[in-house]
Amino acid sequence: MGNITLRELWDRKWSLLAYCLGSLGMLLLYIATFRSTQASSQQLQALVKAYPKGFLDAFGLNNLAPTTIEQYLDAKHFSFIWPLLAIILALSRAAAEFAGEIQTGTMGLVLSLPLRRLQIFMAKYAAGLITILVFTTVSVFGIIPAATAYNIPSHLHILVPAWILTSLFMWSIYAVGLLVSVWVSDKTKVYGIAGGVIMLSYIMNLMALLSSRLNTFKHYSLFYYFDTQDVLTKGHIPTHSLVVFAAVIIIATGLAAWHFNQRDISV
Repeated sequence: MGNITLRELWDRKWSLLAYCLGSLGMLLLYIATFRSTQASSQQLQALVKAYPKGFLDAFGLNNLAPTTIEQYLDAKHFSFIWPLLAIILALSRAAAEFAGEIQTGTMGLVLSLPLRRLQIFMAKYAAGLITILVFTTVSVFGIIPAATAYNIPSHLHILVPAWILTSLFMWSIYAVGLLVSVWVSDKTKVYGIAGGVIMLSYIMNLMALLSSRLNTFKHYSLFYYFDTQDVLTKGHIPTHSLVVFAAVIIIATGLAAWHFNQRDISV
């Protein structure tokens, strides 16, 4: 099992490195501009006060005068850029590990190993989970040395909950992608189906933010439970977010493992 996990990580090491460097590069860029934008941010905050609260929440404009680096990075990085990187990386891993190998015909070599189907599934799953934890660790705790380089204080009691929340969010996306990946035999279908579900989830949350009449829709969106503003301001993760992400991970992973174990795969 360990050999399969190591092979998965080794074969895709450069893409993981690229994503980590990309996220870290964005952090450095934003942190470098933190001091210079604080004064102008206060003027901009006063300017946008006339806009509806739902509009400001939807586009991350509700706090344009942050007092800490974590609040600043929430508005600049973790509200839009980081989730996009996380979704692409998680879905690419999920698609490649099962549908991709079936598509290229290499799954036959894996299935020929003296291992049970569930062992193979767990080995590949572990590689994806390690990828997630490496990426979120670099993305969140990379703030500490970057902020220190500019003499900006960071707050570990906020960053630890932020790491937990970002890991759970990305893990949920990965589990959903994996559920699709074990059912289909083409990577593009994983991107299309899982990506479509995630886009629909984002749209439902956006609609709820923009219209109070559609407020119920937010409860069906993963993005509603990915509340980076709360965690990066107070270091607090709402209980309902933990419950929903845990439920999505457990249900999607369980169904994916069951179907991979039962599926007839042509090799």
